[in-house]
Amino acid sequence: MFEVSMGGGPFSDETITLKIQRVGQEHCDPKKKPERRRWDTYSSLHFVLYGRGMLLANGEKVSLGKGDVFLLFKDEEYEYFPDPIDPWSYIWVDFHSNNAKDLVAACGLTPKKPYTHLTNLSGEMGLLKSLYESFDASEVQQMECMSYFLHLLSDLMKNADRKKAAGEYSSVKQRHIRNIITYINNNFRLPLSVQDIASQNHISVSRMMVLFAELVGISPTAYLNKYRVSTACELLKNSTATIGEIANAVGVEDQLYFSRMFKKWKGVSPREYRTRAAREDPFAWLKEKNIDFR
Repeated sequence: MFEVSMGGGPFSDETITLKIQRVGQEHCDPKKKPERRRWDTYSSLHFVLYGRGMLLANGEKVSLGKGDVFLLFKDEEYEYFPDPIDPWSYIWVDFHSNNAKDLVAACGLTPKKPYTHLTNLSGEMGLLKSLYESFDASEVQQMECMSYFLHLLSDLMKNADRKKAAGEYSSVKQRHIRNIITYINNNFRLPLSVQDIASQNHISVSRMMVLFAELVGISPTAYLNKYRVSTACELLKNSTATIGEIANAVGVEDQLYFSRMFKKWKGVSPREYRTRAAREDPFAWLKEKNIDFR
């Protein structure tokens, strides 16, 4: 058991005890049955590395994927299971703390919403791997593992702070960008131009470009093309449609242009993407930018 003094914020200069009970990793079988669990002595923090799965908590059914983090709180009941087509893999950390709820609340996790999205999972992979490989339940390893675990908790807190800051944009900007993105998501199969998108959303092209640069980080045209490619990725994985049929299905009539656009965003051709049976979440970039309005 380790004691950590936490000053300021929600911790009020109190000493928090932490003990890692167990660290594990699971590459779930797609046929794995739902787990119904209740933890009586510790909480369990899960980091989804890839794939997808479902979490049932507080009567809510939530689809989670790569980069998502979910916490199974002590004394709460949960059910969770992998997606049968794209089953998830995760590393979990079972831990005990005298004040777990306040500690993880600073990470953006609460019993009512026990999940969040880590925008920089790739940056945490080294920490997660080191934590998993170092744990052997010995006192010597507890200190090394705790350093990795505290670093992960710190990064989750920073992640929560960034999300809070992002949420403090004006409601007008948020409403505009959400409406525009939702319009693109619903009409991406049409031959949309920047002028069409702006006109349909009663905003000038220049203002729309500024909003996208500020809140999305790419232009409306780049967003449209990337969304089309992401949709195509799902069709490549889950259907037998030809490349030409998929191009048409996502609003691109020229198959050659579609293939060039696809390779620009994915680094491989549509055919190569299909044959390697990619296990990624094609829409992870939406979550990372906190603009998943599908």
